[in-house]
Amino acid sequence: MDGKQMQQRINIVLGALTLGVALLGSAHAAGEGKTQSPAYQSSVRVPDQQNGERGEAARLAALARIDASRASAAALAQVPGTVLKVALDNENGNLVYSVEIKTASNEIKDVKVDAGNGSVLYVDAAGDEEADE
Repeated sequence: MDGKQMQQRINIVLGALTLGVALLGSAHAAGEGKTQSPAYQSSVRVPDQQNGERGEAARLAALARIDASRASAAALAQVPGTVLKVALDNENGNLVYSVEIKTASNEIKDVKVDAGNGSVLYVDAAGDEEADE
């Protein structure tokens, strides 16, 4: 093997190594080393905000395919009780309705309903998301 071939092989190996490091770095940066909690995905994805909080409510409402009453009905079918609050939220890029329900045993449940198709994605005790952070 002459010097020119050796240099070509070294360049190929260095290029592959550089590419691998770049891909690992971008994957880590994109996920920030964390997993989404809770781990669900809605049928409607919300693009990253570019204009801050202003106008987000209108933007989210335009993306939703079901209304708050249908989200409430879906949540109540899963968790019987009384609806206390319904809000359209961007949860880690997922468009969901957060439906707070007071159960017969006076527990407060937070039901995440897909704003695209009305399916229940997640049920948890209201306030648990603060404990997770």
